[in-house]
Amino acid sequence: MASAVFVGMRFIARQLRRFRYVAGLAAFACVVGVWPAAVSRNSQMPAPVPGPVATTNKGDFLSAERREELRVLDANGGVYQDAQLQGLVADIVERLAASSDRPDLRYRVVILNSPAVNAFSLPSGRLYVTRGLIALANDASELAAVLSHEIGHVISRHALLQAPGGHVDPFGGFGARAFAGSNFALVGFSRTQEVEADNIGARMSARAGYDPYGTVRLLNAVSRNAQLRAPAADEAPSSHPATADRINIAQSNARRYTVPGVAERDAAVMLANVDGLVYGDDPNEGVVRGRQFLHAGLGFRFAVPQGYSLTRSGDALLGLRGGGGEMLLLEPAAIPREQNLRDYLASGWMENLDPRSIAEASLHGLPAATASAEGSQWSFRILVVRFDKGAMRLIFAAKPGTRDVDRAFRELADTFRPMTAAEIAEAKPLRLRVVTVQPGDSPAKLARRMAAVDRPLERFLVLNGLSAGQTLKPGDKVKLITQDGHVRPAVK
Repeated sequence: MASAVFVGMRFIARQLRRFRYVAGLAAFACVVGVWPAAVSRNSQMPAPVPGPVATTNKGDFLSAERREELRVLDANGGVYQDAQLQGLVADIVERLAASSDRPDLRYRVVILNSPAVNAFSLPSGRLYVTRGLIALANDASELAAVLSHEIGHVISRHALLQAPGGHVDPFGGFGARAFAGSNFALVGFSRTQEVEADNIGARMSARAGYDPYGTVRLLNAVSRNAQLRAPAADEAPSSHPATADRINIAQSNARRYTVPGVAERDAAVMLANVDGLVYGDDPNEGVVRGRQFLHAGLGFRFAVPQGYSLTRSGDALLGLRGGGGEMLLLEPAAIPREQNLRDYLASGWMENLDPRSIAEASLHGLPAATASAEGSQWSFRILVVRFDKGAMRLIFAAKPGTRDVDRAFRELADTFRPMTAAEIAEAKPLRLRVVTVQPGDSPAKLARRMAAVDRPLERFLVLNGLSAGQTLKPGDKVKLITQDGHVRPAVK
């Protein structure tokens, strides 16, 4: 099925090549094949035709480095605001840098407000780590493993060596390496460079006093978490060591410096700082709850039929129906308030759109407009909906003959509904809550307190680095995922 769908995806790319949001296009490509992992520059998708970029006078004076930093933030939810957690991460970086082979280099680390399990580094020494990755770490040495790996890439100047002349990848890599999917998967870095960064990171962590086995534990957690998100996801590109290989490398590196259970882990400090951390999507930016998508920021909800898989990628919502015969992309649309929706659909941002198909509509009181486009292998239906604070566009793609395309599209469109004030108020983000194990507590019993997530027991085990059947001791600290508005108590 994958090869056949890729033919369709190439046509979709041609149709969507005028999209303003290149990240959304790249993410849509991920629906098949490497979805939900990152798109590499070797993707079978053809590159979109670059369009004009609007700039302000102030933007003209931004350095290339600063523009790349802004693109990283824009593509990954911006900065996660938590001064206490930021301080912990910065302290780890400072400690690692002082123990590196280049203590003269300076770094700045930013926590990204993204649920993805990612980390990035720029040649300038700017390091990025997502809250999604931090949520998986159970001690400071595990987080140090990721950060030391990133510092290893900077010290070795891998991004510059991989991209002569300062060229950066257009699909979200920005010359950086993405820690995604089931391993440290660098978009554009070679297998040799990845292993070199592993070696440098292990040596750096050990010198700094952290447990180098933290890499082993975190790699296991990332791999298990990826299986929860996408059990049938394809493997990472073959140029990067597979998870089992990486774990073996990490174990060999760690054995050079210590034995398990001896070096510092700082579990108590780490858990105290992740207590209250937002987990998963932010409802103000849109969150998937089963087959529903809730967007408290714009005040609407949207649902897909049985058989669809939904995932988020940046601002985009991606959907794939079992069998691959239907796909959808829902993302923000930059529509000026003075432009009506009919004119927006006819403005040329999508090729082969039939202007005679454009029609205005009202979806439960929401102003909307629809249109259609046809290709040789896919039929497209387009919906734009305006809200008080913005607009969204839905692109529905179906293979002819799978079912009644117009009826399927109407059923999707009809699920757009305004959220009530009460629903918006109740749309709290999921958060980590660190609790103390009590006598009689078991993983299954504690997992039942995580009703807001799917596969709660498996997720509890992954989140806490536990294996199936492992028992808990009274007094242990563990992480739960709750929707009770929990906020971290002040650390004394």
